[in-house]
Amino acid sequence: MKQYKVVQTFPVPLQDLLRAREDRYKYLDRFPELKNVELLEERKEGNKVYQKRKVKLAESLPKVLATLLSDPSLLEDSVFDIVTNTHEFTIAPPGNDSIVTIKGFSVYKEIGPNESERSYDVKVNSGVFLMGSVIETVIEEIHRHSLEKDKNSISDFLKKD
Repeated sequence: MKQYKVVQTFPVPLQDLLRAREDRYKYLDRFPELKNVELLEERKEGNKVYQKRKVKLAESLPKVLATLLSDPSLLEDSVFDIVTNTHEFTIAPPGNDSIVTIKGFSVYKEIGPNESERSYDVKVNSGVFLMGSVIETVIEEIHRHSLEKDKNSISDFLKKD
């Protein structure tokens, strides 16, 4: 199992960050880097927002993983608590969570009057015999890059807003 932490800061109040996090998926035409993300389901129950997204990976999937997957995509199940500003998620290939599973927990918080951050604690686990640690390392790299792209899309959204 691989574990890592990612902390990202934004030069905006927390409420602006939270709004950008939510709203940018409504304007996918303005964010081509999010074109491979499809919202499959969203529902709100009390103070929690449940989402299921499909992330298509055809172009970015390493060969070692592509050979193991019949569908080159990942499904993300997530729960965002709008009171605590916490986000829990699980990402895995459809029907193949033994190949690789990403579990994460992120917290959005204010760190100053015009500064906020989100921090991620992530675990990547693969059950593939002999290749598990290689897959975990590759997926960690892809996921870290994805979080950086996500940060950039939020920052761009905040500039255009």
